[in-house]
Amino acid sequence: MPDSGPPKIEVQGLVKSFGGVLAVNDVSFKVDKGEVVGLLGPSGCGKTTILRSLAGLEDITKGDIFLDGKLVASPSKHVMVPPEKRRLGLVFQSYALWPHMTVHDNIDYCLHSRKLAKHEREKKIAAALELVGLPDLAKRYPSQLSGGQQQRVALARSLSYEPDVILLDEPLSNLDMKVRERMRGELRSLLKRLGLTSVFVTHDQEEAFVISDRILLIDKGAVVQEGSPEELYSEPSTPFVVEFIGKANIFKSEFEEFSDEGRKAVFRVPEMKAQFVCERPEPIPKNSTHVAIRFNEIPLSRTPTGGPNEVRGKVLAREYRGSVTDHRIQVGDAKFVVTTHKFCASSESPTTSDIYVRFPPSAILPIIRGG
Repeated sequence: MPDSGPPKIEVQGLVKSFGGVLAVNDVSFKVDKGEVVGLLGPSGCGKTTILRSLAGLEDITKGDIFLDGKLVASPSKHVMVPPEKRRLGLVFQSYALWPHMTVHDNIDYCLHSRKLAKHEREKKIAAALELVGLPDLAKRYPSQLSGGQQQRVALARSLSYEPDVILLDEPLSNLDMKVRERMRGELRSLLKRLGLTSVFVTHDQEEAFVISDRILLIDKGAVVQEGSPEELYSEPSTPFVVEFIGKANIFKSEFEEFSDEGRKAVFRVPEMKAQFVCERPEPIPKNSTHVAIRFNEIPLSRTPTGGPNEVRGKVLAREYRGSVTDHRIQVGDAKFVVTTHKFCASSESPTTSDIYVRFPPSAILPIIRGG
């Protein structure tokens, strides 16, 4: 349940320019106590600039930033609280560990600014290493640690001074794929177990989906959609969201009939020379110009099933990827991709070039493209 007090973080109309380049354009959002929010988007979209603005590492051009209800940045009110007074934990992409210091000393170095007695620092160092599961590695140097262990040390260092909020900038990007997949689940479990209010930056959709309670999807400095991972995947609000979240085929379409209070529509795909039915939980925009359907939501069959929206096509090529296979298929003049896996109950991997393709009505996403 959200905390009844003020949001731990509140951003109002944040703008940040670098010379004539607008990096962040009128971004507003709130983060409640204990919530984990991901800033997701392509490289250069402004997500790291937003994080650095929260930390006080960037002077903002316009807007207000509040932490625990206290104003910490506002150009119009001439307020700029320095980073060390914002009680924030920071985990950088590079981890920023001193190579000539042990794990213990890396953490201790950051506690010195708090002017704590030595026994208090020792207690906090031990507690932080226990939290991240590294109580026996205090005497090792960073070069003696794996990438996953270095990431945990960077996290322990941020946790040692008990911050109100923790900010993470691409915290798993330096790890190899297997370690990264394991660590993202461990990171979420730790953040939730400690009840930490967290904001983290990533360009990896799966990472954002696993770790986040809520995601802000950012493009060209602006938030294009905000919501839970399920909401972003199931109900994308713009063509950019459709194309960025998951992998989707997009077809130019002509909508002809609407029924069931606008939640059902008949449309044509000229390239396929075929007519289809679309069903959505909310009314379908009548000015929709395209439809999208994700690679992994299109069943295939070697024989006709008689199901809705079924058409006959040809398999042009196959790309075996181990756990899945991508099939490049042509129907009429349209070419698209269907992804199947070996034990998929709704799809049969084609053994010939002829195949039957079905577009489930509820899997079709109408979108408005090109204005």
